[in-house]
Amino acid sequence: MVEEAFEKITDWAKEFKDFNSELEERILEANHDDTKVKWNKLLPDLMGAEVFIAGQYSGQPIDDSGRKELNIVMIQKDGHAIIPFFTSPERLSVLVNPQNNQFDVLKLNTVRLFESLVGKHTVLNPMSSYTRMFTPFEMRILAAENADKAPALPEKEEKSEDKE
Repeated sequence: MVEEAFEKITDWAKEFKDFNSELEERILEANHDDTKVKWNKLLPDLMGAEVFIAGQYSGQPIDDSGRKELNIVMIQKDGHAIIPFFTSPERLSVLVNPQNNQFDVLKLNTVRLFESLVGKHTVLNPMSSYTRMFTPFEMRILAAENADKAPALPEKEEKSEDKE
């Protein structure tokens, strides 16, 4: 059952086979570096990378643009809700189980992710060798220091009645 669900997920992910593979290799090396020097060198690249989060879109649009709210998947650790994010679809597969095998996946820039998760803890690639926890304070600092690595936000369209 889990394998079937994973195959459905990986169908869309085949084009991302090498997505962030170099970054993941560097994460693995950084996790084995007791001095944390490799993590310090890696963080700007992680902030510029696109990552994946999982959730489920609400049924009804939240405004006139048709946008829907994404209810992000969270995991529990020591009584705290933590938001997982992933460097690749392969790492994302840890969320698939018989009870939870359908969710939407959003790909976004890490800076934009950190900016949107004010006050939340996150974990990169949970349950893998490519993991790292981020506190809300650390996320705020990293997002501010690396704001230039985030893509420009789309400009809001003015409604025709506002233009008159």
